[in-house]
Amino acid sequence: MINNPFAPKESKILGIVSRKVGTPVFPNLEHQELIDRIAHLETAIIWKVEHFEQEAKELEQQSSKELYDRTRFEKALYEMMKNHNRDKGSSWNTVKHYLTEFCKKD
Repeated sequence: MINNPFAPKESKILGIVSRKVGTPVFPNLEHQELIDRIAHLETAIIWKVEHFEQEAKELEQQSSKELYDRTRFEKALYEMMKNHNRDKGSSWNTVKHYLTEFCKKD
């Protein structure tokens, strides 16, 4: 059997969340353990408030009006992370869903 580098491997998910730009939060990790974990990550997926802005702009261009309250983007991002389903994953459709659910203007 050939060892395929793209075959799924057992892994653990490390959630990194910060409300301050450029300041990751790693609860209960010593510096070296943090370095070791980051060095061994196989895949990293990063969603930011900027992604909500990008999707909102595209949707608003299509409708020719402002649809979303930008002050709610961070809350929507945190809700998306809190409710993440690793079996389904996250995509631009997920961002669109959370924009609609949490940021749409009345």
